[in-house]
Order: sequence, then structure tokens, then C-alpha cells
Amino acid sequence: MELKQIYDVNGLKLKFGSKKALEINTLKFHNGLIYGVCGNFGSGKSSLLKVLSGLQKESNGDVLYQGSPFKTNFFGNIKKHKEIQYIHVDMFNDFSNYLKSNSTVERFLKGMFSAKINQIRTRHFKHFSLEHLWKTPINKLSDGEKHWLKIVVGVEKDPRVLLVDDYGLHLDPKNEMILRKRLVKMNNILGTTIILSSTSDYFLKQFANVVIYLDNGHVSKVRKGYKRNSFNKHKRKK
Repeated sequence: MELKQIYDVNGLKLKFGSKKALEINTLKFHNGLIYGVCGNFGSGKSSLLKVLSGLQKESNGDVLYQGSPFKTNFFGNIKKHKEIQYIHVDMFNDFSNYLKSNSTVERFLKGMFSAKINQIRTRHFKHFSLEHLWKTPINKLSDGEKHWLKIVVGVEKDPRVLLVDDYGLHLDPKNEMILRKRLVKMNNILGTTIILSSTSDYFLKQFANVVIYLDNGHVSKVRKGYKRNSFNKHKRKK
């Protein structure tokens, strides 16, 4: 069965003044797959995810989401798309109204997901290496623990597309494996399209269906990874 495209990128250019961040002739993302975007610092990974999320408008070219460009407001700024969740370094700024002084992980998540807070604790914080985080103030979390918490928020918001910048950053292999299983399960059961960026393909090539390599804003190569499961019966409908 042929998969439908969820993103269609053509002639994409992104510049900041005279500096070129991206120049991609064509790139397609299909619905319900897991993608890895890999490259060194400055290769354009974060810029690409920002464009795909609608956080950054391209300088030239076409970026189509489900066949249409992102909608813009009166001032030409892209409207936030409710189906797309972007996990990035400054993500907590988007949820500042849920972050009180010395907020614990529990209070923060309860403010966002009060109706299913017990399920969230069971799903994400019952493992012995993670259960201590539940009562920990967010300002006391390590960078890796904050990365974990951001992805928990992204997963629980149940988006059609989940974009994660710097996947696995500061995570030890054990917790990365736990997180990977959550993402794969989300993809298998809900059909969520997941796009993860990383400076290394070590984790990505172990479970991404496709790995895209960037170099100086260009696509240098595309490699197939794990095959998509064909037996999933609960894929998200368009």
C-alpha cells in the first residue's frame, strides 16, 4: 500500500541575512513513518525542523503540509498548527503559564493533563530509573531529564506529527531505550509521523524508517532504515 505524503518540500531555501541555512531541492516525508535527520552542528537540522513545524518561514520554495502551505496571519506569520508538536531547547517557554516557582514534574504535568495524570505517571515514571523525577522540581532536573520531560509532553499531546530536536541529548542508553520504545509504540498504534534530529545516527538508525543526512544545509544522502510494520490496524486516519 502506497503511503500518503505528509510533507512535500521543493526548492527550499532558508537564509538569515547573507548566511544560508538550508538549500534543499526536494524532500518528501510520508505519513506514519519515523524519520531521522542527522548532521553535525550547523548542518541545518534545527532549521529544517523549525520550517517543518511552522515556527520558521522559508525564504524561498514550497513547504506543503498535507498538500497545502501553512496558513498565515495578517502580518504574514505562520499560524501554529495544532496537529504538529515540536520539541526543542526553548520549549518550556511555550508552557510558562504552567511553570510556577519550584514546580515539580507532577504539578507541571497535572496543570497540563489533569484528567489523565495517573495514566501519565504509570506510562512514563514507573521505571525505577525515572520514578524519582515525579516529585523533583523542574529547576533541579538535569539536561537529560528535561529532555525526557519535554518528549513526555509531546507524546501526551497526541499530535499527528511529533518533531524532536537533538533526540537523545544527555540521555544515558538505558533511558534512551525506554524512550525509544514509547515513540515506536506511539508510531505503531496511532500512526504518528515522528521526525527526530541528532548529531549522530547511532540511535536513529536503530529504529527510524528513513535517515536523512544533512551537510551545510544540503541533503547529502538518504538511507532506508527499519521497514514500516504493515500489520498495524489502528493507524491514525487522515
